[in-house]
Amino acid sequence: METVRVVMVDALPLPGTEAFAEYGGATINIYSTEQSEDGALTLAAREVAEAGWQIQSVEDNFLLTRADLMDSPDGLQYFEQALVDGIVLVIYTYPADAADRNAIH
Repeated sequence: METVRVVMVDALPLPGTEAFAEYGGATINIYSTEQSEDGALTLAAREVAEAGWQIQSVEDNFLLTRADLMDSPDGLQYFEQALVDGIVLVIYTYPADAADRNAIH
């Protein structure tokens, strides 16, 4: 049975990136073919940093099968793409509020 590990993190944009000027942060879901928890966390940290983000916390970490996603077309799409590419990052950003931008960054 094919499985994909999903690591869900909260992240802040790195200074100097386009995201830093536009977003307050993001929830990032990392779908990977790395089966071990430690390996997936290491891979997630590297890929998130390369994408211009800094992990603030790991919110969840679990294995998925295709059957788990039968009612989730988007999730199934990410699962299938991870099987092809080895990794998929899905970034859900939220805006920066001018009032608390300094507190966030």
